[in-house]
Amino acid sequence: MVNFKRFMRKRESWPRFASKVALVLGLMAGVGAAAGSRYSIAYDPQEVSCIEEYDLYLVDHGDTEMVRGGMYAFESGVLEPFYKESRPLIKYLEGMPGDQVEINADQQVLVNGQFVTYGLHLSEKMKREPASFMGKGQLSGNQYWMLGTSQESFDSRYWGAARKEQVIGRVYPIL
Repeated sequence: MVNFKRFMRKRESWPRFASKVALVLGLMAGVGAAAGSRYSIAYDPQEVSCIEEYDLYLVDHGDTEMVRGGMYAFESGVLEPFYKESRPLIKYLEGMPGDQVEINADQQVLVNGQFVTYGLHLSEKMKREPASFMGKGQLSGNQYWMLGTSQESFDSRYWGAARKEQVIGRVYPIL
């Protein structure tokens, strides 16, 4: 037979209990505030996402080290006709400082001669000929070529490279 008296404790006073609760809640609030200053959640509400696989992301504002193939959030600046104000965008980093970027006559996007993506599907919406986006150049020490995975992505093909100071942080897809 189990002796339940052994497991029963003397009740502690309300002031002592309240102080423990206040301490735990204070610790939780502190941890939440620290995490909230470094991390945020981003959601892509667009009907046609620039990154087709995901809609929900964790943004790490403390990680701005640029790594090829990584996903990053950055301030867009004004990108008319699609965005009349600066807004955060999320794209993959495909070209780094020193890389050679080319959009050729076949509408292929090449980074250092390697195929990355295809198409200039938004040129018509921008009321420009695809040929106006074609060319070849080298990224400077502060430029990053950012691309989405969708053919409908409004990315570096149309507005050029992003600068390091525009980077908000590394992004991790959630859903």
